[in-house]
Amino acid sequence: MKKNYSLFLSFLLFCVFSQKLFGLDVSGNVDTNAAWGPEQVNVTGDLIISASVTIAAGTRIVAADHVKITVNAAGSILAQGVTGNEIVFTAANPSVGWGGIFFDSSAGDDALSLFEYTRFEYGKADGTNGDGVEETSGGALYLNYHSNVVFRNCTFENNEAISYGGAINSAYSQLVLENCVFISNLTAGFDGGGAIHIVNSEGYELKIENCSFYNNIAHTGGAIHAEFAGGLTVSGSVFANNESNYGSAVTISQSSSNNISFISNTFVNNLANNSSAAVINVSSYTENIFFANNIFYGNENSSGSAAAIDFGNDPFAPVFRNCLIEGDLASVTGLPLDYSWIEMVDGNPEFEAPSGGTGLSVDGSTANWQLSAQSPCINSGTESVSGLDLPLTDLAGNDRIQQGRIDKGALESAFVPTAIVGRLFDEDFKIWYRPDAGQIVVRTDNKTRFSGILYNLTGALEVDKRSGNYQNQMTFSTSGLRNGIYVVTIFGQNGKVLAISKIVLN
Repeated sequence: MKKNYSLFLSFLLFCVFSQKLFGLDVSGNVDTNAAWGPEQVNVTGDLIISASVTIAAGTRIVAADHVKITVNAAGSILAQGVTGNEIVFTAANPSVGWGGIFFDSSAGDDALSLFEYTRFEYGKADGTNGDGVEETSGGALYLNYHSNVVFRNCTFENNEAISYGGAINSAYSQLVLENCVFISNLTAGFDGGGAIHIVNSEGYELKIENCSFYNNIAHTGGAIHAEFAGGLTVSGSVFANNESNYGSAVTISQSSSNNISFISNTFVNNLANNSSAAVINVSSYTENIFFANNIFYGNENSSGSAAAIDFGNDPFAPVFRNCLIEGDLASVTGLPLDYSWIEMVDGNPEFEAPSGGTGLSVDGSTANWQLSAQSPCINSGTESVSGLDLPLTDLAGNDRIQQGRIDKGALESAFVPTAIVGRLFDEDFKIWYRPDAGQIVVRTDNKTRFSGILYNLTGALEVDKRSGNYQNQMTFSTSGLRNGIYVVTIFGQNGKVLAISKIVLN
């Protein structure tokens, strides 16, 4: 009897925990506000959301084969995961996939849908549910005339479409992507946007900020294909090892006169499988196209050329400022007579640990695209970032401006001060070694003016700056100095010692 009771109790516990494990089953219509999670949510059939759905951190939303979630003009999703406890949209059967989320609206004042720390995987727009564009485009997400969708710290991986946008297709919608990662997304047909495809007109904008695009593939636009780009701003983002026939990273076609800007991005080791293609292909007439603080390096087309940008039709007065472009002007084809080429350089950007090849043959997401201490891109971006609308940090969370000036590319150098400053008074000094410039730099952010002396570790004088003008920044040349430990002594205008610092030259 006692044994039977124990079996019965075990059965009850199994039922309780099984119910919690398998969670909530949903399908049909959601027309009243709902909360999902943190237990698993199983989407067993096509779902239409016309109310507010709030999803708890850590929730897994598992969709059955080909099942699609539609959010209409009256609906919204608030999916706010956190670091280490993200929300996941996935397929019950990854080899078959699910139908993604379709934001279908024309209201123009849609409620905010917000996704943070959310993962989207195995979405497949393969035409199984019909041949409409929403059935063949946008593997994970399709936005149609929607005015208010934001994605922050989200990941899109292993999604695919047979027409447009392996991960996202956005048609005449306002879309913001911040700190998102796109890995191994695919557009299988002859259309475009391995990760993202947009069709936008004036009044709509796609803003991509501090995002990463690795190993995405399409026929046109390995990572992004933008048509009628009424507004497109890409900043602080890495495009590595993407692949396509035209525009190994980005293709812009049929664009309008609104602003198109690429600011502080890194384009590396992308592969175009066409002899005339480039990293960015602009196949139609464009106005107001602007490039600043970008790096183009290690990219190839099928002829082995380091082609960076190709203008299929003469653009109107494109502007290039403070970029590193491998191959210099020879890597930009189709330039008109009127263009701006300001403080541009060619050369090796000297990344910390780049990927070892181009295209899909190498995983670009495992590389370290920060600038090494020898990089010529350190402190060589535009003198002012006013008007560039850059965030305060890069996509790795480093301060966007260090040592007083922005670096080229998406990631600031892995700068760590090598000095140990002993402050004798209430003054704050920054002291660091610039091996690329052959300098020790001393600076204070306040108005204190100072001079200094550099000694070696034996106490012998190396450089005496006391005879010069007092200032709030000074440099000591390291030319001729051996590697080792040195001492900087900082003096105020009254001759008092303000700080003593050890610094390592290596």
